[in-house]
Amino acid sequence: MKAKSEGKPLSTVPIAPASRVPKRRRRSNAVLLKPALPTTNRGRATRERLKLALSALLQRHPFHEIRLEDIAQEAGVRVSLIYHYFRSRTDIMHEVLSDMLEAFRVDIGTRPREEPLDAIRYANRRMVALYVANPGAMRCLMEAHEDLAPISQMWRDLTLSWNRRVAKSISRQFPKAFASSAEYLALAYALGGMVDNFLYEYYVLGNTDLQKAYPTEEGVAEFLTAMWHRALYLENPKMESEKSDRVLHGIGAN
Repeated sequence: MKAKSEGKPLSTVPIAPASRVPKRRRRSNAVLLKPALPTTNRGRATRERLKLALSALLQRHPFHEIRLEDIAQEAGVRVSLIYHYFRSRTDIMHEVLSDMLEAFRVDIGTRPREEPLDAIRYANRRMVALYVANPGAMRCLMEAHEDLAPISQMWRDLTLSWNRRVAKSISRQFPKAFASSAEYLALAYALGGMVDNFLYEYYVLGNTDLQKAYPTEEGVAEFLTAMWHRALYLENPKMESEKSDRVLHGIGAN
């Protein structure tokens, strides 16, 4: 039985000789030098609108599917205008993610020292807010797209800095728990990884089971706070309201 291609014998399908197959050239949609920052209010507003357009598109599409034409259409400008402000779509993405991470770093980095439970609750609330506002951007960070390697490294550096801070706090509270600082850091990473994975499933992948279990942002933050506190102190935390206590219903401790 002869194989067929679209109803025709394979022998009738023309195939270009290997030496004559044209090489596929990589499309270049970037300029060599990064354009200077605009000096007019109108220029600054347009530049910001392009960043907001990409942010909006990321909520609906993976980064690799988004074209410059899509960004231009979303922003209501010509494609050629983009090159007055950015080198490429990756250049825009770098700024979107950098702005987001810098705002988050300042937010959690300037928080004064407080009671451990309050610090845990605040950190979880800020993480929830980050994912709620930027699910598409967080997808880019977690998927480690090759064009965004420097930004992914920025996220790793921020995570390391935060986990070191957590590890230091744990070591002050439990100075005899571990023999080395590396072990305290490992615990901080394990606790943080629990939060990251849960929020990625919930807000980026849209896990409906998790959304049904905890339909509100506050409920998500309180659940993660309870799990973190139980893992670290082996007891249920004092919740802020009777409603929040339902998070621990049926989970025995003490």
